[in-house]
Amino acid sequence: MVAKLQERIGKATDAVFGRIQKEESDLHIRLSYLTKPDRFNPSTYTSKDDVTQWRQSLQQFKEKADSLAKLYENADSDLENALLQQRINQAIAGQIKKELMQSFPQDVIKKKNQLTQEFVSEFGALLTFYYNNWGSWKTGSAANAPSFDDPKLASTFESLKDKVSAVGAQIEDQYRAMTR
Repeated sequence: MVAKLQERIGKATDAVFGRIQKEESDLHIRLSYLTKPDRFNPSTYTSKDDVTQWRQSLQQFKEKADSLAKLYENADSDLENALLQQRINQAIAGQIKKELMQSFPQDVIKKKNQLTQEFVSEFGALLTFYYNNWGSWKTGSAANAPSFDDPKLASTFESLKDKVSAVGAQIEDQYRAMTR
């Protein structure tokens, strides 16, 4: 009887948490593509169309992040429904759900979601800078470092790049915190 109950709990949690893990993994992979060093060097973009395509990738990333946030938001009720669908007594299902939901690192999840929204905003600003200032840079002598004739543009670029890099690193920190 206990083994059967454990099996049912496992099926219910796999249905809810498994989906969250899958979406979380997909989002993390997308983040890794967006934070590659080439994304921070406008010289690696071949045209304004490239910038537009990366803007679309960023929009898809945002949609995935929003979808994942919704999964976390609905996890409580989804888990309860999954447990009940496994024909687990409602009182026992409530206790199991409570224990499992307490294992969620809610503060880390909330911080990661907030940083992800900030990343989308900052990376969008960087892509807008590339688009609006297309051709104002030259391939720099240092690897991954374009050069600008206009010091104001150089300063703006460095500021935007630094913000995106910093937020991306903070998100990675949150991912590490989630897996501890």
